[in-house]
Amino acid sequence: MRGRRRIEEMNAYYDKVAPLHDKFMGYTTNEAMEELLAPIIEWVEPFVSDRDVLEIACGTGNWTQVLSRRAKAVVATDRSPAYLRIARSKTYARDNVTFLNEDAYSLEGVKGEFDTAFAADWWSHIPRSHVPVFARSMMEKLRRGSAVVLLDMLPSPGLDAMFSHYDEDGNCIHMRRFDDGTEFEVVKNFPAESELREALGEYADEMEYREHDGLRRWVLTLKVR
Repeated sequence: MRGRRRIEEMNAYYDKVAPLHDKFMGYTTNEAMEELLAPIIEWVEPFVSDRDVLEIACGTGNWTQVLSRRAKAVVATDRSPAYLRIARSKTYARDNVTFLNEDAYSLEGVKGEFDTAFAADWWSHIPRSHVPVFARSMMEKLRRGSAVVLLDMLPSPGLDAMFSHYDEDGNCIHMRRFDDGTEFEVVKNFPAESELREALGEYADEMEYREHDGLRRWVLTLKVR
C-alpha cells in the first residue's frame, strides 16, 4: 500500500530528526512558546481546560507542556521512542501527564475514553489514503459530546522551499535532507477547510475552522456527534 510506505519512510525520518526537532522548530522554552502562540492557545484553551485530553503525535512534548497547565489529565502519545525520550525529559506544570508509545493509526494501547482529542502539526503528515483510518482511530477514544482540536501550519516561504512534487495520491511531498547525505520524502499536505470538513463531518455536530495569518496556522475544533 502506497500510503503505508509513505508512513514507514516518515517514521524513519522522524526517528532520525528527533534530536534536531526543537532547534528546527525554533523552540527554546515553553514560556517563549506560550508567548509566541498566545492567540492560538487562546482558541484552544476552552476545549482542553479541566478535561481528560488525549494528545496524538505529541513529538517532543512542546504542546504537551501547554496542555499540562490547563488540562485535568493528559495522555500524550507518539510512535517514536526517540521523540518520547525527549518529551519525558521536559518539565511539566503539573503531575498530570502520561506518555504512551502508540501509533496514531490504531491507538490500540490507549485505554478509556477522553473529553478531548488534540493534535498539533500532525494532520499535514497524514497520507490522503490514511485520513479515514486516523479519523476512526481517534473518534473511537472519545465520548459523545467530546471535543477535537486539530491545528497545523499554513503554507509559508520556508515550507514552500522544501516542496519536491505531488505523488500519485495527490500528497504534497517535501524532500528533507541531512548533512550525511541521507534524504527522505515527507508528506506535508496543506488541506483546505472544505477537505477537513469532508473528512470529519460525519463525526461532528459542531465544527469551526479558523486561520491566523500572522502565525501561519489553522485551527479546527469540533464537537463529537
